[in-house]
Amino acid sequence: MRTCVFKSNWFWEPSRRSSRPILVIVRVLLAVALAPWAFVACGASQAVDPAPHRDVSAADAAVRLVDEDEADLVLYVSNQSFDDEEVRMYVAVDGLAVVDGDLQVADQHNWVSFPLSLSPGAHEVTAESDSGATLREPFEVPGDKTRYAVIDHWGEDDSAELTWLFQRQPVAFG
Repeated sequence: MRTCVFKSNWFWEPSRRSSRPILVIVRVLLAVALAPWAFVACGASQAVDPAPHRDVSAADAAVRLVDEDEADLVLYVSNQSFDDEEVRMYVAVDGLAVVDGDLQVADQHNWVSFPLSLSPGAHEVTAESDSGATLREPFEVPGDKTRYAVIDHWGEDDSAELTWLFQRQPVAFG
């Protein structure tokens, strides 16, 4: 059996002759040229998330938008359907509109957060999408601890559904 030993890996480690500065420059230019693509591929969606509805923006509203550290409920809403890349969603808590706007699927990692102040006790969330999916779910908040909920829109083969997740711990997306 014959063994070949290469003294230099000429592709990755060029000799120390005059071609080395050229290869270094080529590597730097290649890295600079490819860097923006990494940010585009991994970056946030260019779509505009829906704003909270004016019903929850009033200071005296029974269901009111607040900072997340003051929230009794952090509600996340998302479009998870590549078949329906833009869906109009209407979500209300106790009859007060929280969101009424378009949600983009983007890269399916686009949850829009609505931190809400609610009175302690029983509540009801209702949601509907322009694709015909509906949801109605009861839930309770204790008043001294934050609860977390997710409403996801899913669509496939001309059918759509809304799913509900309600929990005591912050939601781990990904």
